[in-house]
Amino acid sequence: MNDGAALLLLVVVGVLVLLALAAVRGGGSGKGGVEWRPGFGADGTPDRPFKPTVSGPGIALDATNGWLWLATEKNGCLLLDRANVREWAHEWKKMPNGELWNNELVFRLADLQTPVVKVAFGRNYRVAEEWQARLTTWLNG
Repeated sequence: MNDGAALLLLVVVGVLVLLALAAVRGGGSGKGGVEWRPGFGADGTPDRPFKPTVSGPGIALDATNGWLWLATEKNGCLLLDRANVREWAHEWKKMPNGELWNNELVFRLADLQTPVVKVAFGRNYRVAEEWQARLTTWLNG
């Protein structure tokens, strides 16, 4: 095998490995992101602890105690009371091939210091859509 063919083979294998990793990860910063666990981020208060009913990459919801936990690149980890969430929306960018990328849940908050928080879900439109439905149920009762 000459050096050119070996180099080409090495490049092809490298690209295949990167594609396999991207497929497993799901693309985007939201997939495979930080997930809530005890002792990480905020745990609520002694009289009103944070115990997630459901959680995922960058987001967790405690329906019993009325908390929403978010992990974002810009704002770090936030624990929000239900009353502080004014509105929310699922936003994305439609690519020319029809794929929906840059899926984000955008939260408008009753906080003058942090009025907008975005949680990224990368290319995972379905997961962002599921969280949009959960939030609608949780916030609208």
